[in-house]
Amino acid sequence: MIHFFGKHMRMLCLCFFLLCSVFIVNTKMVHADEIIYQPNERHQKGIWISNLNGRNTRLLFNPPIVAKRISIQDGDRYILCVGIGIGIEDGTDVYLFDTKNVDRGRKDLTYGQFSTVRDAAISVNGDVVFSNVINNEFPDGIYLIPNEEIHETFPKAEKLFDGAANYVDWAPNGQEIVFSNNNGIFLLNVDTKKVSQILDYGYRPVFSPDGSKLAFVVPGPLQNKGKRTRKIGMISLNDPKDEKVFETTKTDLYCNYLTWTPDGKSISYVLAEVKGLLIWALLLDYTNFVVSITDGRPGRPKQILQHIEGGARALEWTQKAYSVEPESKLTTTWGQLKRDTKNGGNHE
Repeated sequence: MIHFFGKHMRMLCLCFFLLCSVFIVNTKMVHADEIIYQPNERHQKGIWISNLNGRNTRLLFNPPIVAKRISIQDGDRYILCVGIGIGIEDGTDVYLFDTKNVDRGRKDLTYGQFSTVRDAAISVNGDVVFSNVINNEFPDGIYLIPNEEIHETFPKAEKLFDGAANYVDWAPNGQEIVFSNNNGIFLLNVDTKKVSQILDYGYRPVFSPDGSKLAFVVPGPLQNKGKRTRKIGMISLNDPKDEKVFETTKTDLYCNYLTWTPDGKSISYVLAEVKGLLIWALLLDYTNFVVSITDGRPGRPKQILQHIEGGARALEWTQKAYSVEPESKLTTTWGQLKRDTKNGGNHE
């Protein structure tokens, strides 16, 4: 009797081990402190995830868009992208991906209702804010899609600010928005709609993870052949006199993107270099860097994602472990992410 019971227990353990092996083979866990990025569209499509140097890359999902901005909700429930449609799609819209309902695919939040979305971000509460221009030229303003609207078929957007706004970002407290235009950098209180100016220069401002500082791009004077030097700036919101400008690598290149590392001790950025010209677009290569601000002293920029061909055009850091398909497979656990044009662009 004991021999019979022991034999069956061994068989049960073996079955359990084989079952676990199936799951291990078919799913890989992405470890924390990695980078979600949009690669150079000339070399790869989709949204990928990688370690710091770009050697271990895995496809996360593959929407038919070129992402200009990636914003990840604190806690990593939602991933937000500002995307330019490719293929049969056109325009620039805001797309939402829900990591708890990955098989539903992407959710088109603006579905062509707004002319050109410049930038967007998602708050810790799940509220979405975006800036908009009309016909790529005329200022329209800043809009808010409350979290209770983001899963509606046609989410309602409330206008928070009527005027020029290029880049936007949420404060970690979910109560303030920083934005920039040709006149500098501003703070917008969501409840009162009050606007206060922080700086009279700079663009692409982003909050540090603790909300105490802003990083931004500092444009320099024009040089020979129309080149303009650009540096990375940082300012303390608790002490506006505490302002620093960091040297960047290849400062004559365009700063295409800016964000913070999760610990708030470094700023990462993307530099773009023109490699060619098509009838409808520039051919760009991207180089990715991170610069430390530890102890308030700017360090030397260090290159990251250096093994990704053509570099990453947009990136954000994650501290969550995602389930992704093995590299040998072509499919993804995020499901089919094609737009369903029959229901107003909604695919949820």
